[in-house]
Amino acid sequence: MSVERVHIKRYPNRRYYARQLSKYVSLNEIEDMIQAGQTIEVHDSQSGEDLTRSVLAQIIVERHPDKMELFPTDMLHFILRSNDAMSSFLRDYFRHSITYLEYLHRHGGSPSLVNQPTHWLKAWLDCLTPNTTEDAAADSTSSDDPLVERVNQLDQRLRHLESRND
Repeated sequence: MSVERVHIKRYPNRRYYARQLSKYVSLNEIEDMIQAGQTIEVHDSQSGEDLTRSVLAQIIVERHPDKMELFPTDMLHFILRSNDAMSSFLRDYFRHSITYLEYLHRHGGSPSLVNQPTHWLKAWLDCLTPNTTEDAAADSTSSDDPLVERVNQLDQRLRHLESRND
């Protein structure tokens, strides 16, 4: 997979120009880049506005309407009705869900994921806590934050469960 982002500018005539490729690209070509593992960023040529989400949504809606079934109609209604606080909650929820998807992608469809869901929890905890496990254990004695303390307790229980399964 490519780590480098492909920077694309959208011009007023709705044409897309990929700087690294030094050529105009179509939505189909942008989709091919993404499927090849590249990450794209699309910005408006005049305002500099980030259009990446809109372009990705356009590709999904136009070229993969079957993938829109990932979002039940009730959820789409809920998203449109949500206020700022609920939108923030949903944004965080989806970002954390990406952690699970990345973990599954890295480890494939291994049967251990089905039989040992504690691995999912560990991946999620690792995403939430910037400290290493050792640092978190050291911090747990001095922390006044109940959330940090609870995360540390869960991490210790998870390590204990993993050692029993090995």
